[in-house]
Amino acid sequence: MDKQELLKLVYEEIDFSEGELKEDEIVWKNIFGAEHFVSKYNIAFQNDRLAWYENNEVGLDVVKLKLNKNFTLEWKVPVNSMGFSYGGCRFIQFCNNFLIVVYADKHTNFLSLINIKTFELEKLAIKDYSSVNLNGNVLTVTSKNDEHPNQTVEFHDEGYLIDKS
Repeated sequence: MDKQELLKLVYEEIDFSEGELKEDEIVWKNIFGAEHFVSKYNIAFQNDRLAWYENNEVGLDVVKLKLNKNFTLEWKVPVNSMGFSYGGCRFIQFCNNFLIVVYADKHTNFLSLINIKTFELEKLAIKDYSSVNLNGNVLTVTSKNDEHPNQTVEFHDEGYLIDKS
């Protein structure tokens, strides 16, 4: 499924009275007047599972994970926003039984690994990274400099191994 089709699926799932489906994003305001949006680049899809990152202009970001037609999990992303958005989602993808989310906070970025079977979540701070790449079942977080090591996460059906090299 391409990004535009996924954006239309997410549009149908969002609970709002007035929203706009644009070419590359969905935009709407909540009951308090704060703007929310979902970019077509902040959507993941795997085996009929759908996940998306909702950015909020005041930093009240949310990840939604739709596992089947009757169950959608909502995770309020713990950001130290101080009333501002700091950039939201940097990466979202499924790998095996995990949803991988990289998001920006005020002082750092976080790599979050959500087990979609047990709903366990692990959050790792990643500083000064230049890229996140998922190749098969191996996620590589490349650092911008030598002060912070590159991180590799190898995913298996029931777990993962983290290597900081």
